[in-house]
Amino acid sequence: MSEAYKSAGVDIDAGELFARMIKERIARAWGQDSAKEIGGFAGGGPIPEGAKLIKASVDGVGTKLHLLSLTDMLEVAGRDAVAMACDTYYAGNMPAFALDHLSVEKLDPERHIKVIDGVIDGCLKAGCRLIGGETAEEPGTYRYPWRFNLDVMMIGFPSEELAFVPVSPWDLVYGWPSDYPGANGFSLARKVFALKDSPKKVRRRLERYWPELGSTLTEALLGPTPIWVKNIEDSRIKGAVKFAGHAHITGGGMAGNISRVLPEDLKVVINRGAWKRPPIFRLMQEIGKVSDSEMDRTFNQGIMVASIVSFATYHLIDHNALPIGKVEHREGDEPQVEFVGEYNDG
Repeated sequence: MSEAYKSAGVDIDAGELFARMIKERIARAWGQDSAKEIGGFAGGGPIPEGAKLIKASVDGVGTKLHLLSLTDMLEVAGRDAVAMACDTYYAGNMPAFALDHLSVEKLDPERHIKVIDGVIDGCLKAGCRLIGGETAEEPGTYRYPWRFNLDVMMIGFPSEELAFVPVSPWDLVYGWPSDYPGANGFSLARKVFALKDSPKKVRRRLERYWPELGSTLTEALLGPTPIWVKNIEDSRIKGAVKFAGHAHITGGGMAGNISRVLPEDLKVVINRGAWKRPPIFRLMQEIGKVSDSEMDRTFNQGIMVASIVSFATYHLIDHNALPIGKVEHREGDEPQVEFVGEYNDG
């Protein structure tokens, strides 16, 4: 027992219990050999044959985490952090390993293990393995004892199988949907719905039923960020779909992310009416008096990943993907992502 350290706010015994709980879960998910990687000074795993590089991405849950902490939706927080770090895959690299960094005001193993459960669930959906991380008990860091912060790093390896074909005019754009805002735009969402108040008031507002949504604000706003890796892989492997690029629709929306995978002489035209926009976006837009262009640059608008698909193979894509646009020649200083039509809010 470290009574002096415990009296200062750090419980070493709780940390050791938490590590054992994580190890047990790793063993259930990936076997005893994987569990042996947990608890040492570093975790590891095999490098694929022929790999000469690694690619890595790291991300968190942003200010959505404030609301997930408050409502005790800790599994969603863990899965969201993995989902946001999936940039490794969407950039054309096979995800292999993940590490997490969990920072808490006061470690509660029975409560905080839910975060790790969410991380493991996300890793299984993304096709990678949790090999380690850091749990930091940091008294005095957070305003409320239930608050915490979480980041996940994903490590992947470039693969010839995942190499993109060149983007060409007349290629089609397919969207992998999201029923929720994911983990972006929550600073604006919290302002629109007055969710920056005292915890008691915020809880009450989140629990309010909205007829426009057919649900509470919690149910419509805080759902998990989808992970589409396995569906995209099925399209590539089983369906022989040729992809020219993927854009993860995170900060910057479609306008800011699709342009990152396009050559300078091409643009993408997105038809806003090609999919049904979840009602949470329309409600935020109306209450906050937010313009279409700002919504497009802030939220995913119901599309989590946009995939550019070779025209010759578009008919082979997974049925979950929705046709939302096309690639065209770009003239002069035209925007690289052009929106046409009105959103389908019916």
